[in-house]
Amino acid sequence: MIRIDLNSRLNQSTGRLPRWASYLIMAGAFALGVLLFLVAASLALILIPVVLIGGAVAAWQMRRRMRAAGIDPQNPFGQPQQGAAQGEIVDAEYRVIETNERR
Repeated sequence: MIRIDLNSRLNQSTGRLPRWASYLIMAGAFALGVLLFLVAASLALILIPVVLIGGAVAAWQMRRRMRAAGIDPQNPFGQPQQGAAQGEIVDAEYRVIETNERR
């Protein structure tokens, strides 16, 4: 009969890492964490003002275009303003042409 011991390697002791090496790994991980935090913070300091200024410019442009279209920016879903932007009514005459009518 053949026996296979699947747990033969579990009883062996693993190699230990020297204490100075573990301290070096922890210091490197801490330094990497601080570096990533500084990069993220500096990116935020750059991007937040850019996004705020871009949003303000976009809102200003939208209000300007709404006024040009005759829409009150304070009440965009209310009654439209009467003015030159609405145009004038053109009066016209029309006649229905029947299909059997000759020209």
